[in-house]
Amino acid sequence: MPGLDTLLIVALAAAVMNALPGPSQFYVVTRTVALGRRAGLASALGLACGAVVHVVLAATGLVALMAAVPLLFELLRVAGAAYIVWLGITTWLSRDDVPATGGAIATVRPWRLWRQGFLIETANPKTALFFLAFLPPFVDPALPMPWLQMVVLGLLVPLTALPVDLIIAFAAAAALGRLGARAQRWRRRLAAGLLVALGGWLLVEDGRG
Repeated sequence: MPGLDTLLIVALAAAVMNALPGPSQFYVVTRTVALGRRAGLASALGLACGAVVHVVLAATGLVALMAAVPLLFELLRVAGAAYIVWLGITTWLSRDDVPATGGAIATVRPWRLWRQGFLIETANPKTALFFLAFLPPFVDPALPMPWLQMVVLGLLVPLTALPVDLIIAFAAAAALGRLGARAQRWRRRLAAGLLVALGGWLLVEDGRG
C-alpha cells in the first residue's frame, strides 16, 4: 500500500486539478440547469464512477494498449463527443411536463442521469491517458502489488472530484431556484445549447490535439 505521505500528495494534486474549470464541471452545470439539483447530483456521481473504470484500466495496463492503437483512441473520442451532442438535442426536444420548484425537477430518473454521466466519462480517452500518465510516478516498485497501489492512488482523483462537482451542482440549483416556472423552458433550451456546444468543442479541440 502507498505511504501516508504519498496519499496526501496525490490527494492534494488531484484536488487542485479538479478545482480547475473543465468539461466535467460544465456538464454537471448543464444537467442542473436543465433538470434541477437531483440531476446534477446524479450526473456528478456518474462521472465519478466512470473515472473509477479508467483507474482500473490504467492499473491493469489496458490503457497502454488503447494509447498504442490510435484508431481506438479516435473512435472513443468521437463517440464521447457525439453522445454529448445527442444529449443536447434530446434535451432541446424534451417537454416541460413538471413545473420548476426550487430548482428540483423530477422528470428524468436519477438512474438514467447517472448512466449518462457514467457513459460520457467512460468514453473519454483523455481521462484514460491522464491516469496512465499521472499515477505511475507515485507508484513504488519496491512495494508489493504495484497495480493495487495504482488503484488506491487513482481512486483519490474521483473522490476529490466528486465534492467539487457536487458544490457546483448545489450552487447552480440555488441560483436557478430563484427563477419561476415560466423560465423552465428557457433553462432547458440554454442547457441543450450548452451541451451541443460542449460536445462540438470537445470534438474540434481534441481533433486539433
